[in-house]
Amino acid sequence: MFTISSLLILFILTFKFLSSYIKTIRTGDPNETDLTYWMFSYDFKSKSKEWVPEDKQLLQKKRARNFLVFILYLIAFGIFLLLNSFTAHLLDVIVNPEFSYPV
Repeated sequence: MFTISSLLILFILTFKFLSSYIKTIRTGDPNETDLTYWMFSYDFKSKSKEWVPEDKQLLQKKRARNFLVFILYLIAFGIFLLLNSFTAHLLDVIVNPEFSYPV
């Protein structure tokens, strides 16, 4: 249970740091705000109907930001799994109060 608690704290801190870091990154997309930090760059809809190729520098920034958002999603999924495991361990301790070494 100590390992799960430690990992859960580590994942939550990493999630907070990564989300604040993603909020500070600016790729140059006009649709990007502090409220849309969790969205991938291709989730934003273009206002013009015509396709205009983007600058290679902008595409590289968008790819890097998309990778960080993907890592943020993986960490969120890890937090979900760790929280479920922590809850299961906690309920096991509540139901079976006998002391036993973790296997």
